[in-house]
Amino acid sequence: MLALACAALVACSAPGTASRASPAAVNTRDPGRVGCPDGKPARSGLQNFGAYVGTWQANHLQAASSPPSYAIGSIAGLVQIRCSTDDFVISEAIYPRNQSPAGQALRVGLTDLPVDSVKVYDHAHAGCRTLQYQSKKLAQQLGPDDRDGRVNIVLVSQTATYNAASIHVIYLDVLDKLGEDSEGC
Repeated sequence: MLALACAALVACSAPGTASRASPAAVNTRDPGRVGCPDGKPARSGLQNFGAYVGTWQANHLQAASSPPSYAIGSIAGLVQIRCSTDDFVISEAIYPRNQSPAGQALRVGLTDLPVDSVKVYDHAHAGCRTLQYQSKKLAQQLGPDDRDGRVNIVLVSQTATYNAASIHVIYLDVLDKLGEDSEGC
């Protein structure tokens, strides 16, 4: 299921036309996207998206009904994570138990981002809504995995057509490319 979610994220994470130009991409290495290991110690730094996996896991309850998923915290549902090859959380697939309206889904996604995050763009497409945020704290934490500190948030409905009243999954991911905001889902 996680592999399918990750594939959908890559397919749907491309944004549409921007109201302002996106900042140029900084040379960022491919962080990989692998399963997150268990048993790592917590470290100082971010505690949610972009955190070292030991810190992330120390701050999130594992879902007893669906390991290796975690409880969302703010609403009922599950979170599945993927890590960079150096054990930082660089991808989240958040599944609200009951489909959420887009405003609530976005708030859930934003609660995992550092407080200094600023919106780069927000586009609705036929199949999803894509947003991108940028954070200096995220860039500092992830270093070469995400030098520009950009993270995509993709809101997806269960149907092929985007429905703002019914979000089925919220994707957060550092994978971005210059010009992605000109493509659809």
